[in-house]
Amino acid sequence: MATLQRDRVPPIDEGAWRPVLSMRWQHLLFVHWRVLPETLRPLIPEPLQIDTYDGYAWVGFVPFMMTYVRPVWLPPIPKLFDFPEANIRTYVRYGEQRGVWFFSLDAAHRLGVWVARRFWRLPYYYARMHWHKPAPDQILFETRRRGRVSAYARVHYAIEGTPKETRPDTLEHFLVERYTLFTVYRDELYRAEVAHIPYAIQPAQIIELEQTLTDAVGILITEAPAIAFYAPGFGVLASGLQRVSVASPMHP
Repeated sequence: MATLQRDRVPPIDEGAWRPVLSMRWQHLLFVHWRVLPETLRPLIPEPLQIDTYDGYAWVGFVPFMMTYVRPVWLPPIPKLFDFPEANIRTYVRYGEQRGVWFFSLDAAHRLGVWVARRFWRLPYYYARMHWHKPAPDQILFETRRRGRVSAYARVHYAIEGTPKETRPDTLEHFLVERYTLFTVYRDELYRAEVAHIPYAIQPAQIIELEQTLTDAVGILITEAPAIAFYAPGFGVLASGLQRVSVASPMHP
């Protein structure tokens, strides 16, 4: 299943949330570690609950390419807002709603970082990044964040198999089929929604992985990743922020 065949997005039901941003997510690598839920609790504010699978919380490192990023009222402008990104994330619930909590997001676009911090209140950082294919089915991704909170990552991986949509009740489905993000600003909880067709993923073989992004947000990783896979990508629509509730302050 080629990436370009998946660039469409599903229509938004009338009366539902209003999209404000259009983009494509491409060449996504998902690397995940198992962690005990209690180790993440001080890093995530109430009233969010830590979502678990098989009794574990999951911390993900997700490097990918953002392309054609634009407000929905602007036409696509090739290359102007194309940049690599990498995030460190986990999975949470607010009541019955499942979503993503981002510990950090690095991007190689200064304006994109400013916009995401200003309007989505997400912990974005500017970083120098490098992305290329050393072989037809391999990708090498590097990021280095400088400044007060420095961190880096280098991952070299091989893509295997063919893309297939995830099956419900599997770990892969639990990790990727998330259409809500949560964030906190001034002790208030907010959420934003995204819309896209279901993920199609395929196995990824990690050849080399070094990273301090998890260290920089206070998460100690001592084991090898439990799972890694790749997604070619698709078109995405995103909403603005909506206030949800008062949140408890996070502990240091």
